[in-house]
Amino acid sequence: MSTITTAITAEWMADKNNKFKAYNISPDALAMINRSETLKADMRAYAASDYTVAAEVNPRTGAGEYSTPMSKDFPGYLHIASDRFDTSEGTVSILAHELGHFRVEEPNAAIATARSNALTGKDKAAYESACHLTEGYAHYNEVKVRDEILETNRLAAELEQRPLTEQEVQLKSRWRGEGVYGSRGEGQDHLIARRISDAAREEPGHMTATQVMEAAAFALAQNNRGNITSNTRQTYGQFCDVEASRMLPRAAPVGAMGEAQRTPQTSSKELSPTDDLSAFLDRMLSADDATFRRMQQTLADLPPGREVIAEGIAEVDRQEQWVAQQQAQAQQQPAMEAPVMVMRH
Repeated sequence: MSTITTAITAEWMADKNNKFKAYNISPDALAMINRSETLKADMRAYAASDYTVAAEVNPRTGAGEYSTPMSKDFPGYLHIASDRFDTSEGTVSILAHELGHFRVEEPNAAIATARSNALTGKDKAAYESACHLTEGYAHYNEVKVRDEILETNRLAAELEQRPLTEQEVQLKSRWRGEGVYGSRGEGQDHLIARRISDAAREEPGHMTATQVMEAAAFALAQNNRGNITSNTRQTYGQFCDVEASRMLPRAAPVGAMGEAQRTPQTSSKELSPTDDLSAFLDRMLSADDATFRRMQQTLADLPPGREVIAEGIAEVDRQEQWVAQQQAQAQQQPAMEAPVMVMRH
């Protein structure tokens, strides 16, 4: 039986100690938030966390980010521009995204631990991989929240014996990626996640719900690489590379990691995902933006297959193995200095 989270009310938001009080969340936006169990739970978890402080307004138009908590003395916080709350849909999207970061960046969560151990081990490749994967999880949280709202809308209309309202129909088209909406933004994200879940359903019992989520997060992270951040105006590929270099300035370049283990590729033809999917995805991560987009299209043109799902799961497994190895090593090393706070966009 699913758990019902207490509604997010105007009274709760207005409390002087509420961590979201800096944001102007309209009654319509609150109503939409309360149609998603995930988003309600995320907001209440953020409010109750010992590792977060009150959210702040970002002065830069369109900006949205979440600082990662390092400890109770170095807590995390939301930092979102006021214009991101101008519409109900915008409010839901930005909160779902940034709180998606919050969920996987909490102390001892997979991404936070992987990044911490990458710093300890001075592994730039692992740090950059975690940077991309946290974005994948944030996009996945958006997809999940939107799907819950659409399903609540459908059930409400059915219960009230009425058709969907015009606004509900428009939301469904945009958020489900119908027609022209399937090639960009929220609609594209939905279709990527659905492709993973549809393939998983072809073999019931073959994948757990967690594995489906991990594979979808990986695929969304790959797709996000060429998108532009709301703060630095770089692509996420550039941003994660810069962040890894900033945090690990003396580490070996990402491209140098594991070169000895890679199978040499002939120059007679471009690497194909059907030849070696792992090497193909590895090449995507180090490609320039134009090459990345071309390779992404090649991957998208493949029939939906379990190879992509398997690679997504394998990437998460590699992260987990890395965490276990580095945790063992870290116990034998002196404590690090207080880490630099990292902003997630």
